[in-house]
Amino acid sequence: MAEVSGFLPSTSAALFSNGPWAASTRLRIPIPGLPDIGIDTSRMGFCGGMSFIARDIFEAGRPQLRGTDSTAVPGPVVDVIQRRLRDSFGGPATVARWLRATAEPDGQSGFGAGLFADTVAECAVITSMIDAGKLCPIGLVLTRSPAPWAVFDNHVELVYGYQRSGSLLRLQVYDSNHPGDDSIEISLDTGPDSPGTIDTNGTSGTLGVRGLLALGSYRWADPAPLYLDDARVQVTVPAAAESYIPGLTLRAEVSVTNTGSTTWSAAEGYRLGSAGPRDNRAWGLQRVELDRSVDPGEQYTFSFDATVPDPLSEEQAGFCWQMVREHVQWFGAVSAPLGLALSGAGQ
Repeated sequence: MAEVSGFLPSTSAALFSNGPWAASTRLRIPIPGLPDIGIDTSRMGFCGGMSFIARDIFEAGRPQLRGTDSTAVPGPVVDVIQRRLRDSFGGPATVARWLRATAEPDGQSGFGAGLFADTVAECAVITSMIDAGKLCPIGLVLTRSPAPWAVFDNHVELVYGYQRSGSLLRLQVYDSNHPGDDSIEISLDTGPDSPGTIDTNGTSGTLGVRGLLALGSYRWADPAPLYLDDARVQVTVPAAAESYIPGLTLRAEVSVTNTGSTTWSAAEGYRLGSAGPRDNRAWGLQRVELDRSVDPGEQYTFSFDATVPDPLSEEQAGFCWQMVREHVQWFGAVSAPLGLALSGAGQ
């Protein structure tokens, strides 16, 4: 088997599926002299963008996007995927190839050798890219129609390996409709006596694969904007409106939800930080460590001992916390202040 070393959909590509997206997802179309038009794209697939960002991330050596809920992907991240989707269409030459392939009959006709013969020729381009150690975005022609809008019924995947057995070719692919699945493949007989069929255990719906295109429109783009830190923080213990004696040590619990696109880990500098005021040690500590990684969409509870300060200022009584990535940024909202009351000495 020939393959691009180190790439697998389960460890390299995004683990969220190719939609649906958040209900607020829009594609903005600028019109000179007029307000931008916003088209609802929350139910659209962005397969070209998904395949392109997978290659962008892999070639940049950046971490996998491990969130599993496409509807929870932050808006700025979806915007990048949509931009890469537009990039996947390339220029007029690539669009013309899509249109021709979608309208072309499967077999030989008076207009040419047919889509399957073209596909066999494309396979040589695809396998040569894998031999060169490069991931290859491909277009899957799923429908036949002369209508220009029919190209949107097609699909884009990313080839990362292949096997040959005689004239039988099997392509290992990342299919954004099947995130995290390393078993998806496309197979076809490329010999002169081929039945002209293409099989896959991927994609979705009722349309089969009619043909393949090697997409030469890929140009690397920095994936840094895909990584967004965000969090929701809530203090659950101690409860609001309780009274505490100065010097009392209590067991605190702060629940945080990863609402960004990055995976948090202690090794990458992610911690809970005191924020009432920021970086104070009034309750005995400034930082609380993670003991495991936290993927997007996951909730994590920090449990730690805190000592009631004496005196307890109004700001400190809020017992506020916020997520921080050391030497990078504080992110997410500060937890709501509790307004603890103080009883006993120190009042």
